[in-house]
Amino acid sequence: MFRVIVVAVSFGACSLAAAQTLTLSDIKAKNAVQLSAEDLKQLIPGAKVMHRTPMGTTRRWENKTDGTLVASSDASATGGGRAYRVTASGTWRIAENGRFCVAIKWNMNNEDSCRYVFKADGKYFGVGKLQDTEPVGEFEFSK
Repeated sequence: MFRVIVVAVSFGACSLAAAQTLTLSDIKAKNAVQLSAEDLKQLIPGAKVMHRTPMGTTRRWENKTDGTLVASSDASATGGGRAYRVTASGTWRIAENGRFCVAIKWNMNNEDSCRYVFKADGKYFGVGKLQDTEPVGEFEFSK
């Protein structure tokens, strides 16, 4: 009986988390503006970055002007509900098509991703594809 309750609660929590995930459509409804490559060239180099993934993991790094970074992550989305800190080295770049790209060599896997960046309500959001149903992650950039 206890297992049934735990499984039911787990599915409920997952459904709630999925229901709270923002999509590109959600931020478009807030009059989001897509940043251009030129906008990103002003914002990204030398910035300290905080990124909350759509799954809830929080990651931080600084975009060094030489294109490198050292990231840390609480890895909460992969820890079975428990957060633990990991660090990894990587690189960042701004693609010609206006995407912010990072390549990070995490212990368990390598990440190589590019995101279109939008600004809405004073916040930044990243999305992998320009599809309304695509989940977005939140970014904070500071210098």
